[in-house]
Parts: sequence; structure tokens; C-alpha cells
Amino acid sequence: MTLTRVAVLVIAIAVAGESERKSWPLSQAPDELRSVISRAELVVVAMQGAVLAELNGPARQGASAAFGFCHLDAMALAQRVGKSEGIAAGRTSDRLRNPHNAPRPWAAPLVAAHAGKRAKDVEGFAVDLGDRVGVLRPIVEQPMCAGCHGPRETIAPAVIDAVRQRYPADRAIGFKDGDIRGWFWVEMPKTPSR
Repeated sequence: MTLTRVAVLVIAIAVAGESERKSWPLSQAPDELRSVISRAELVVVAMQGAVLAELNGPARQGASAAFGFCHLDAMALAQRVGKSEGIAAGRTSDRLRNPHNAPRPWAAPLVAAHAGKRAKDVEGFAVDLGDRVGVLRPIVEQPMCAGCHGPRETIAPAVIDAVRQRYPADRAIGFKDGDIRGWFWVEMPKTPSR
């Protein structure tokens, strides 16, 4: 059985157990979850801002330099931004480059249901996790991302080779400007520890 089939099977089993969780589009979440959602969204904004700030320099040097950042630094950055007060945070997608970014079990059904959609049509979601709330916000494919995530024929051969070496099962290409390329996710305790 291939690694991809094993990952899909594990996600399917996890999704079956998670189907009981209540989720809402962010604008329709219950009032009692608003403050925790706001705190989670601050983490998303911080992650997004940090990734964009870090990528702006390398992206000007070309897709190969930007790929180096995403490969080496983006996960550590997401963990650093999210690592406080019991917060977990990261990135995921329905079309993974890094298998370590597989959707959390609570996020998998939402990620799968919105695969291939335009980001402007999906605001994000809140999921009640019991003592925590999971928040998903779409990552929008932008022109600066196309050098690594755009249509295969537009990606430089050196980038394709670098991706293939690090991620032989890569599926994170073929996105068009404005697509949902992935998701920022945050798990935030309902009650702050302070």
C-alpha cells in the first residue's frame, strides 16, 4: 500500500470519528465562541503576516529561494507563532506537499468539502472541539506563490526538481490565482489560561 493510500485511509478513519463535531462558517458561529474565535484569528493573522513578510524577500530572488523558505522555515514559523497558552497552529491542504501537514481530524471533512473552491467564496470555519475551538481560514493562491504552486508548465524545472527531491509525493501544484491553496488552522482553548 502506498504512503498516499495509507494517509487517505488514516484520514478517512479519523473523519468518521470526527463527524459528530459541530462546525459553522465563522460568521455563523455561536456568540459564546466569538471571543475564542477572535483570539484564534489573531494567530492566523500573525502566521499569515509572518509568512508573507518572510516570503517577500526570497520571492524577489525567485521561486527557488522562496521554496527554501517554505521547506525549511514555514513550519517552524507556524509553530512559533502558535506555541503559547496551549495553542496549536499550522497549515494544511487537500493537496499536500509535506505529508506532515495532513489535516487535523476535525479539519479533514471541511478541507475535503471545499477542495477546488475559490477562496472568495469560503470565509473559514469554527469547530467545537469540547474544551477548545478549531478555526480554519483559507490560504489564497496569489501570484507570488505561482512559481511553486501554479500550473506545472509555468514552474521552473529547477523548482520542480527541488520539490521532487524533498517531497516525492507532492500534489501542491496546479493552483490558479484566487484558489484555496490550503488552510491556516488554529486550535485555541475556550478559556484563556491567564
